[in-house]
Amino acid sequence: MSPRTGRPRTGRTPNISLRINPDAYQVARVAAVKAKMTVGQWLEEAITEKREREQEAEDVTKADC
Repeated sequence: MSPRTGRPRTGRTPNISLRINPDAYQVARVAAVKAKMTVGQWLEEAITEKREREQEAEDVTKADC
C-alpha cells in the first residue's frame, strides 16, 4: 500500500476561495450580518434554497408534460 499523501484529516470542512463580484459580496455580507450568520453560512443557505427552487420548477415542468 502506498503511503498517505496530502493533508491530515482535522475534522473540519475545507475552506475554499471564490472570485466574486465585489457588489455581490457586499450584498451577501450585509444579508449575513442581518441574519446573524457568517457569509459562508449565508451563501450555503442561499445555494441550497436556489437548488430547491430549481428542483421544484423542474418537477412542475415534468408534471405538465
